[in-house]
Amino acid sequence: MMASNVSNDTIAILDPAILQRRSAVPLDTMDEARLVGRAGRGDRIAFAELVRRHQGKVRALLLRLASDRSLADDLAQEVFLRAYRGLVGFEGRSSFGTWLYRISYNVYLNHRTRSRSFAALPEDYDVRAAAPEDALSAPRADLRRDLEAAIEELPERYRAVIVLYYLQEVSYPEIAEILELPLGTVKTHLHRAKRLLRQQMGGAA
Repeated sequence: MMASNVSNDTIAILDPAILQRRSAVPLDTMDEARLVGRAGRGDRIAFAELVRRHQGKVRALLLRLASDRSLADDLAQEVFLRAYRGLVGFEGRSSFGTWLYRISYNVYLNHRTRSRSFAALPEDYDVRAAAPEDALSAPRADLRRDLEAAIEELPERYRAVIVLYYLQEVSYPEIAEILELPLGTVKTHLHRAKRLLRQQMGGAA
């Protein structure tokens, strides 16, 4: 599902078919810095390759924050549109992935501000959607579902830190940059979030 405010230009930028166009250098073997440079000069094929590499992680982060698959897809479209438009100003002081996460978090916060119902868990939300349980035993699957539900109940500032650190494997300094928080605050949030999870799960977390 695509947000109603997504333009035709967005669709063109993010169209996977762009990747099928011929390029002098195979893009899937090109290092990221070079891809970013080409995309910043308006190369849509290079940007499409960046989207291909990062869209899974961006969508996973947004799904964990928004708890709605359709909404996560819509917000991801907005993230990559903003990234495409903002590449000219990307200075490379952080990795491209960290920069995308920061945009993703800001897009989510903007959506939350616009919608009073952002915290409501959709009736049809499947906590297993982001991480299939087929390979897990029933007890482990139950524990994971309980953990997913407990994460959803965390205050937002703690949920973001938990998702980034444990589920997206982002480092402390990168989290501090993404959330625009002091490093010490990130560590404090993580400590308090883990304590809340243990309380919610009766010591199982």
